[in-house]
Amino acid sequence: MFRLMGAMLVIGATGAFGISSAWRMGLKVRVLRGLITAIETMRNEICDRQTPLPELMARLAAETEAPVHRLFRRVTLGMAQLGSRSFYSIWREAVAESSQLELSESERHTLLDLGKVLGRYDAENQSHVLRYTARRLEGYLGRAEARRQEQGKVHAVLGLAVGIFVALILM
Repeated sequence: MFRLMGAMLVIGATGAFGISSAWRMGLKVRVLRGLITAIETMRNEICDRQTPLPELMARLAAETEAPVHRLFRRVTLGMAQLGSRSFYSIWREAVAESSQLELSESERHTLLDLGKVLGRYDAENQSHVLRYTARRLEGYLGRAEARRQEQGKVHAVLGLAVGIFVALILM
């Protein structure tokens, strides 16, 4: 009886690990899509409406979906220190504290580069950088979608298979 319960626990644990891995791949796709949408909104607001940066960050914090909204919420909270701190330092800190976005180092670096430009140059230059950032993130999104399609189900099934294998060996 205890062996059977132990085997079920092993299968459940390894299955959960595999499913969690597949879920994180899907989360990465959702995060990148959310960031691209937010950047397109930034470009429209900065270039067409000339929305001030504090107002834009607050709007993005309210309108973007989880977990992307947390990045903009952190920036919005940091905007109270604007003047004593630069926008880039607020942005950099918000990106660094947004581990729930599960961004790779290159994706994080792309966002950091964007923060160096926001609010510092005219609308046209910011528009160019926002377009460039969106294109880079779209490239990352394409790779993340391909990886999720190729490996997502494999991770889930492999987790269960490893659990069954280990349970059979232990019995």
